[in-house]
Amino acid sequence: MNDTGGPNAPAPAPTPDARTPDAPSAVPDTEPATARIPYLEARVLRRAALWAGLLFLPALLLGVVLALSSEAGTACVMRGTCGEIPGWLYVTTLVVGGGAWIRALTVPDGAPPTPARWAALWTLIGAELVFLALVMGYFTG
Repeated sequence: MNDTGGPNAPAPAPTPDARTPDAPSAVPDTEPATARIPYLEARVLRRAALWAGLLFLPALLLGVVLALSSEAGTACVMRGTCGEIPGWLYVTTLVVGGGAWIRALTVPDGAPPTPARWAALWTLIGAELVFLALVMGYFTG
């Protein structure tokens, strides 16, 4: 007996996923490869905020080293002629920076980040720069 069925054999039944060019598809097309990655903006914001916060301590240490390597910084340590910057200013910039850091890090994945979350990131960076300027001003003032 022949497996091909011969010329009078009925045509094989089409499989459910077989497509012909003019037949409508039962399976919807998937999105193109250029589709946006879900939650990418939230991940970018969280990653930027994380790095901005974690790099604060090395930046602070570098600022102190640079301030102490100047003539005014050395005189500040040796003779006690440091600048007078109120302590509440240091605390305020740290509190603002810490609050902005928490706000930028806690972006939910459900929706793209709001402009307020991006503003929190830039507030964090600004507060860190102000704090670094205050520390360097203390040693060189």
